[in-house]
Amino acid sequence: MEDYRFTRVPKKLCVGDFVISCSKQGIGPKANIPFSGMAFYSPQETREFFKFKINQVEPNNKEKLLFGSDEFSIPTFLYQNEIGEFDWITKDHSGAVKLAFRISSDWKNFTLYEDHTNTLGERAFHQFGSLFSYAILNHNACVFHGVVMEYSGKGILVIAPSGTGKTTHTRLWRNYKNALIINGDCCLCRKIDGKWYAYGMPWCGSSGEYINRRVPISYIVNLKRGNKNFVNQLSAFDASIYLMQRVFAPFWAGQMQENAFLICEELGATIPMLELHCLPNRESVDVLERAIWK
Repeated sequence: MEDYRFTRVPKKLCVGDFVISCSKQGIGPKANIPFSGMAFYSPQETREFFKFKINQVEPNNKEKLLFGSDEFSIPTFLYQNEIGEFDWITKDHSGAVKLAFRISSDWKNFTLYEDHTNTLGERAFHQFGSLFSYAILNHNACVFHGVVMEYSGKGILVIAPSGTGKTTHTRLWRNYKNALIINGDCCLCRKIDGKWYAYGMPWCGSSGEYINRRVPISYIVNLKRGNKNFVNQLSAFDASIYLMQRVFAPFWAGQMQENAFLICEELGATIPMLELHCLPNRESVDVLERAIWK
């Protein structure tokens, strides 16, 4: 598949078993699907669940501001019009629009109608990844900030604040235990037929690590720095609190935000969470491995 462009003929990506149709329907900014996105290309004739298209839309001057501020590192604003559609707009600090999306009221159709980033769609695709993370909250799925790895058929999510050492620890697993890193920054979790799965996705922060693969979730690990390596089992309540701190959820109140918290409660009650206090060494891997098999 050599043509990465958005064209009238839709290209379908399968992320988290959600099929996303990507196309260009009219006059609009030129854009390509980044290489990471094309790694999730699906040639099968499957019906799309989400649509990401490039087109022109009619401006609306009667929208209500739901969320946003010029004080953000990237000024971002969300508006809603009288028929329930949304406009997601990012700007630079001079007030000039950089990206603008029109979003359907059910968060299934996303139309990129302005792109002034001069990145040929790369930044727009990255922004769509954030919107996708919100949209799937309506469909028994969510995204956490963390690493997904697979070890001996087990899906293990490693969550922690930035800078704690998630990447260092999981790469030790890869080096010493042949673990497979499915995503180096984002944990996409979805419940299908009563079972929770973790998936790779084309958005992986600065890690550059992503694989188009899914694995059943066996454990969640809350990582903390320590002076020695040891593991605690967390209660369902504590697990849900940590998950709520790491979930990609809207800042504005509404059903999607509520869904995010409900998913965190269910995962915390369903999937065992271990708290690993660790040093950046091989022993930390061995200590966690013993706790998992125990």
